[in-house]
Amino acid sequence: MKLVAGIDVGGTNTDAVLVRDTQIVGWAKVPTTTAVYSGIVAALKRIRGAASARRVHIGTTAFTNALVERRGLAPTAAIRAGKPVSESLPPMTDWPDDLRAAVSNQSYFISGGREYDGRPIGTLNRQEIAEIARRIGAAETAQAAVTSVFGTSYPDDEVRIAEWLVAENPRLQVSLSHRIGRFGILERENATLLNAMLRPLAARTLAAYQAAVPANLFISQNDGTVARGSRAIEAPIFTVASGPTNSLRGAALLSSSQEACVLDVGGTTTDAGVVHVGYPQPAGLDLAVGGVRTNFRMPDLCSVGIGGGSLVDLETGKVGPQSVGFRLTEEAMVFGGATLTLTDVAVAAGRIRLGDHSRVAHLGAETIARVDQHLRVRFQRLLENFERAGRNLPIILVGGGAPLIEPLLRDLGREVLCPERADVANAYGAAMAQVGGEADLTFSSTAISRPEALARAEREAHRRAVEAGAAPDTVTTVELEDAAFSYLASDAIRVRARAVGDIEDQAQ
Repeated sequence: MKLVAGIDVGGTNTDAVLVRDTQIVGWAKVPTTTAVYSGIVAALKRIRGAASARRVHIGTTAFTNALVERRGLAPTAAIRAGKPVSESLPPMTDWPDDLRAAVSNQSYFISGGREYDGRPIGTLNRQEIAEIARRIGAAETAQAAVTSVFGTSYPDDEVRIAEWLVAENPRLQVSLSHRIGRFGILERENATLLNAMLRPLAARTLAAYQAAVPANLFISQNDGTVARGSRAIEAPIFTVASGPTNSLRGAALLSSSQEACVLDVGGTTTDAGVVHVGYPQPAGLDLAVGGVRTNFRMPDLCSVGIGGGSLVDLETGKVGPQSVGFRLTEEAMVFGGATLTLTDVAVAAGRIRLGDHSRVAHLGAETIARVDQHLRVRFQRLLENFERAGRNLPIILVGGGAPLIEPLLRDLGREVLCPERADVANAYGAAMAQVGGEADLTFSSTAISRPEALARAEREAHRRAVEAGAAPDTVTTVELEDAAFSYLASDAIRVRARAVGDIEDQAQ
């Protein structure tokens, strides 16, 4: 019997589960600690048999926090292949000033790159690239991000540039855009730069995690899959929305739902998203990460500052966005503190039994009604972001704070599902995650037919899933689509595929 441990590190709690053949056989919830790995150790110690797990899957916020707080980021050289056609907008043109100042990245333009149909824009020049490698080394920069025009479809230039850079400067670690982002050179370049800036932090963080867990380490990804720890070090940018993604995936599995809206109520925020065919629905537009526009795989999410630890204004009924976070058991009134939180209101209303009810007995019906009305309006607006024409999706309610708002959602006339062990859906989603691969390619329809283009994208997605550690006979396609471009020649066609599969034992 295979045992897998799943861990999700949230802002308030660190949740852990032990899963045997899809069934949860143990679970724990402990306060998140400043030294995150110690919270992981504490959670695993509370689960009997966790030391026997063959794999540990962890969802982490470490890299998200680093981007938001502008800390632990490595200076990086941006190298763009495609001059002279790509020089009008330099790298990092629209980045926030404080982020640019935090890293002082360098920028270089070189020959190379392709047109959408594969024709070369220019010829790679090894001498030019070697000179850039020397200049990067002289600046004591150890990270580089290489982006080539239409590199997602024609990655050979990026691969060759990386080889020549490392040959001249062996210390250099190179992130390649075709392995990070999708179509759209500026957004793809941004994602690749952020990835490179996070790599040294990823190496340190994952080394600490590996020291804390008893088995093979996998890290949760933004699309509901996981990656081996070694691969996550190379591509930490793929983890920045893994927490909410774990919750969406876990909610779908626990409730056996393929199409639903998921609300994950934590201690600080409520995260909302949609599951489509059992997986998080991806965002259709470019997204900002740390104030930077990117286009790599990310779930379509919306968050509000409402959670179990959210502060409540006694006079207006307003909830959040400030929260006591992981200090809930110290500062909430029902635990002897002096701060009125949403948890206190729920206890006063009789929705949950927690702490000392007598400490909130003074909260009258009018106060509770004001808070409830505020929450109904907030959640109605939140759900409107995910409504579909002609029908409302059922709501899967998960997270430790789910019981606090369940009656209010039913008051709105919504179908609400509260699966068993919903309080650790995030950790369960991490434990049950598969590995995946994605391809986003552009072709000329005069050179390749639509069915052939789709088939090529699907084959490439499957190949990348196997490369990531999936057992070949378990790989299935979960997304396959094509689109035309209004701003390229009329024969340009874009195809995208995503595939997932079970982790192969020998890949562990």
